[in-house]
Amino acid sequence: MSEEVRLSTEELHTLGATFETRAEELSRQLAAFRRRADAEALRDGFGSDEAARPYRELYEQAEQALVQLQQRLAEVGGGIKETVANAQTAEEELTEMIRSVQ
Repeated sequence: MSEEVRLSTEELHTLGATFETRAEELSRQLAAFRRRADAEALRDGFGSDEAARPYRELYEQAEQALVQLQQRLAEVGGGIKETVANAQTAEEELTEMIRSVQ
């Protein structure tokens, strides 16, 4: 089995951009979710604050989970892009070292 590692910085960059795009899409969907499911809408839908309370709590938990997911997607995308930049720098340095030895 080969011990070789191959890294496609172009593919990694695309992957990082995909994560960031998904984070942006989730952010837009979250804004729409907030507009549709605010406390007033829940109260109106259930007739009273008391009847809407369990659903409002569920809404708040869902909103918090979506915010955390959106942030994590953005972090992963940024981390992947940082890895790409570091890999490209290392590759350029290695190429320069090899040239200087020759």
